[in-house]
Amino acid sequence: MRHCEDSIIKLVLRFGASDLLTNMKVYYKLLFIILLLLFCGNVSAQQKQGKASLPSPFDYGIRNLKQIGTSNIRIKYAFQAQDLNDMDTWIDCGQLLADNGLTQYSSYFLSESNKSLLEWMKEHADAGFYPSELNLRGRMKDFWTEYQFSQIFVHGNELTEWAVMPLAEGQQWRYKEPYPSMKWTLGKDKQTICGYECQSATCHWRGRDYVAWFTQKIPLKSGPWKFGGLPGLIMKIYDTKHLYTWEAVGVENGTFPIMQLDEKKFKDTDRIKVWKMQYEYNVKYNELFGRFNAQGQPVTKRYPYNQLELE
Repeated sequence: MRHCEDSIIKLVLRFGASDLLTNMKVYYKLLFIILLLLFCGNVSAQQKQGKASLPSPFDYGIRNLKQIGTSNIRIKYAFQAQDLNDMDTWIDCGQLLADNGLTQYSSYFLSESNKSLLEWMKEHADAGFYPSELNLRGRMKDFWTEYQFSQIFVHGNELTEWAVMPLAEGQQWRYKEPYPSMKWTLGKDKQTICGYECQSATCHWRGRDYVAWFTQKIPLKSGPWKFGGLPGLIMKIYDTKHLYTWEAVGVENGTFPIMQLDEKKFKDTDRIKVWKMQYEYNVKYNELFGRFNAQGQPVTKRYPYNQLELE
């Protein structure tokens, strides 16, 4: 942004204030250049965060959601919380729903934002535009992350990921795989989470070591994201390097619809392709989508990224 300000000052000094008022052609050219420089500076500043742009909700079909089940329980998880008592310090609030052998893990933050957006559109049908999101919460709310924008379904022995990609991708992907086998070793340690007594367990899975806390008081062999396979609900899980943590913050009883995204928006592929794309969007989003800095040069800076699955 500093480069943009310097360029604008140089242009004003070059043309002179009086010339700008008397020569409208020069004025409009300068105005266009200023707007272009400000836009480039804004893009450059945003990309210092090292995160890809949010996708449009309409690219993944929120207007054509389909209810495929009803859950009588909802478990909410804080993902990457800096303070469990402050939701705005979390990257996401995840939710786990279950119905007759089907489970769905998705973003509660995103679900609520999309509901708000659809309501806004009903109330402003003649607006001619719509916001990209409404009331999306979390400390990374301006940027895409696969752990918020993917939905994970498990039905029987099959896992399906509906992978929503960043804005510039314009394509969404879906793959199926056998439910991953996680070979857990049960521990003797205990702790209480959300009022439920939990037992420890450990495993090595897809390149990382994990510690989980599960409760047999809730007989679901599931957990946040893709995790599961224990004799009870996983209430907390983290890798031993403490790069990623999910922790349950609420267990609710009620009636909760399980909604599926628009199938027409998704193309079928395999896990490895999605896994590689998600890595590249985090590391070199600038290169993949042709970002330029204020000087008109391609942005080639890459960002360090520790992907959860290493294989």
